[in-house]
Amino acid sequence: MKPIALIVLLLACMACVRKSAQLPANKGDNTPNPTQQLLDYNKACLEAEMNEIQAFLATNTQFKATQEGYWIQVVQAGKGKTIQPMQTVKLNYSVERLDGSVCYSSATEGSKTITVGKREWLQGIDIILPTLTLGSEVVVIIPSRMAYGLRGKDNCITSYCPLLCRLQLKEE
Repeated sequence: MKPIALIVLLLACMACVRKSAQLPANKGDNTPNPTQQLLDYNKACLEAEMNEIQAFLATNTQFKATQEGYWIQVVQAGKGKTIQPMQTVKLNYSVERLDGSVCYSSATEGSKTITVGKREWLQGIDIILPTLTLGSEVVVIIPSRMAYGLRGKDNCITSYCPLLCRLQLKEE
């Protein structure tokens, strides 16, 4: 009789243990993946920036796209030497949003002197300058990834803000 009592007791204990319900195969964990959320947000911001650039270009057709990812309009070709990496260049400038609001410029801050390739200013400017000659005057649209990106700058340049840069390279 003891083995039967032991079996009944064992069965009674097993009956008290509840198994959790199994989720159907099409029902997964709905917890949002933070990495995927961040990637989706970044993608949406970059798409919005590209839409802003395309809208600007639709009414400003004199810009030419480059392989490097910026757009340029040559106002006046320079007659000086081609700018070389590590060359020091003095320039007048205006950095604006695509809506025309000026964020900063040489009119208020004075001319800027930079050494090409040392990233002393915007990455986009370092990429653009070696394609120009001294005395050139250009207008360039620089996407945020080549400017201030996610962090922006001050109150004028927000996250993912493309910039319109007017540059006059001075001959020395």
